[in-house]
Amino acid sequence: MKKFKNILISISCAFFLVSCAKNQEVKNTQPLSQICETCNIDELSLLKLNINQNVNSLNSYDFSSYFINHNFIQKRDNVLDKTFINLPVDEALWGLSYKNSINKKYYSPNRHKISDKWFEKIHDNANKEAYKSVSRLAITTKNTLVRNLPTSEPIFLSFNKAGEGYPFDYLQSSVLHIDSPVFVSHYSKDRAWVLVESDALWGWIDARDIRYINESEKNEIKNSNFISVLVDDTPVYDKFGNFLFEARMGAVLRANDENATHYMGKVFTQNRQNEFYISKDKVVKFPAKFNSKNLKYAISSVLGEPYGWGGFGYYRDCSLFIKDLFATFGLWLPRNSKQQGKIGYVINLKNMSNEEKLNVIKKYAVPFLTIFYMPGHVMLYAGNVDDKPVAIHDAWGIKTKDNSRALISQIAITELDIGKDRDDIDEKSLLLSKITSMNVVAKSKNDIISQNYGVTIKGNEIMFKDGSKMSFKDDKTNKNFDELLDNPSVFDMLALPYFGFSAVGKNLNDAGRFRNEEFFGKIYGKNKQEVEKNLVDIIWLKNSVNKKFKFNKQNGAAKAIQNVSDDLDLLVKNRPELLKYLNNPSGTYNYRKILNSNNLSSHSWGIAIDINTNYSHYWQWSKTGLYENSIPKEIVDIFEKYGFIWGGRWEHFDTMHFEYRPEFFQ
Repeated sequence: MKKFKNILISISCAFFLVSCAKNQEVKNTQPLSQICETCNIDELSLLKLNINQNVNSLNSYDFSSYFINHNFIQKRDNVLDKTFINLPVDEALWGLSYKNSINKKYYSPNRHKISDKWFEKIHDNANKEAYKSVSRLAITTKNTLVRNLPTSEPIFLSFNKAGEGYPFDYLQSSVLHIDSPVFVSHYSKDRAWVLVESDALWGWIDARDIRYINESEKNEIKNSNFISVLVDDTPVYDKFGNFLFEARMGAVLRANDENATHYMGKVFTQNRQNEFYISKDKVVKFPAKFNSKNLKYAISSVLGEPYGWGGFGYYRDCSLFIKDLFATFGLWLPRNSKQQGKIGYVINLKNMSNEEKLNVIKKYAVPFLTIFYMPGHVMLYAGNVDDKPVAIHDAWGIKTKDNSRALISQIAITELDIGKDRDDIDEKSLLLSKITSMNVVAKSKNDIISQNYGVTIKGNEIMFKDGSKMSFKDDKTNKNFDELLDNPSVFDMLALPYFGFSAVGKNLNDAGRFRNEEFFGKIYGKNKQEVEKNLVDIIWLKNSVNKKFKFNKQNGAAKAIQNVSDDLDLLVKNRPELLKYLNNPSGTYNYRKILNSNNLSSHSWGIAIDINTNYSHYWQWSKTGLYENSIPKEIVDIFEKYGFIWGGRWEHFDTMHFEYRPEFFQ
């Protein structure tokens, strides 16, 4: 979408000082006096970006040891599945707290104070009494701004105060991509605005930017294939070459067809769905593979983009940049910086010297998977440049000794001590000095295995509670599918991502079919006799089926299947038509080989259950080899809730099969 390049020219010349063409190299080399003759250069200065603003300045990394939690679609589907609002009205309409007070006065773009009557008018238009009166599902029909009050007019604090004025519009909250699901609470009194809940926030959007969708359309969305937009402001056209919209980096669009050069999909408009064509050199199948190539490609398209508080002018702020970037790879993050700083493994850096912080960063930070947090700001660790840690972030500036600001005002690659060479910046104002924590948003595979199976992994050695040991990885790299299936290391068991809770029949792969028999033998029993000593009875759907089955008690497996059973029992009580899928399971424990294979079945360890085969499909029984399924998603969701993978998500499908594999649910 075209940015508001001409917004509020009179507010501040700072905007023009940092505007750059969107390419992979951004340099600020012109003297300020040549860029903006009317600026007060004593009050305004740009920080020198010592690092070449080019993604090729950054190192490339191998992320194969890390497991990305692909939870973006699950969070999106949470909105699609919403049927009612349970948030108190004052929390949803928190924007009504914006008003003048003794200590805080707001100003309009012309620098005049905003009157109390103006706030009273906007508050009245918020139509608080109508809260929840619509309660319907909708979809955005364009990239749209999210506002804290139902007005497009910006409000600012004093322009004379550093860090205020442009671009800090306190009514600007975020930007939603086109084709984003929202749940509508109600209209403003003038019906120009709707209050909505998205995947990450509440706010007001233009009522012309949504379309209500019915149950059939909702299911069409949920059952779609998706693409990730890697390049910001990618033009999207219809089949006749007519321009439709610009897709932003981080957008996830529906695309169910493709040719050699383009993906084809649909987006909603006010009256219908439009078919679109988008170039394959700008997008990839969702989720994008988390690798240096895709990361750099996405980052390069926004590097140098001007800072935009809350998405002001359709730009980004620190947390919106990071949220959009990770969405491309299927990882959902909250909208605000404070919550982003709590995701994953958090390391407290408070009360540390800068030297101590650098030592911790060097030891524990993972490039492109670690967020540096300070109150009000987040940055993405991008590894080292010239042996110094650097971050990619979207920042306004750094406080100077005279309480002014030295500006970054864009998405930039910077050292953590940028500004250190300036006499007017105190050490305590440096980014490094203000960092209070860092968090790694993805777990390493050894941590996942350790935490889910109660083992200790040091280096390449797995240590079990009985004192025995085995290797975590083997020497074989780049294994093909058959090698992964027949001879996987423990590390290889997580070679593929499992798309739990997602739409049925989409993103099929064979995650979970790579089983290291030595490892599972040490956890659940290394032979038939040992396994059977670990089996206990579970009652399958006590109130509706009431059958006993054997399940392995080790590693919480039996407890997990009993929890599944209890929840399914409640489900069929309310949905008796679903009982037929569950009332005649074909079994749990059976020490045997997989059909047409020399590999042990997971049933051999008593950690899997096959439900009613009369309503199941199996690739080896299939006449066509084409994917088929009749198991309702409501049943699958309950199994996945308690750490069971489903064979219906496999490319080599086995829809009756559910297997306890908690490592896939992080």
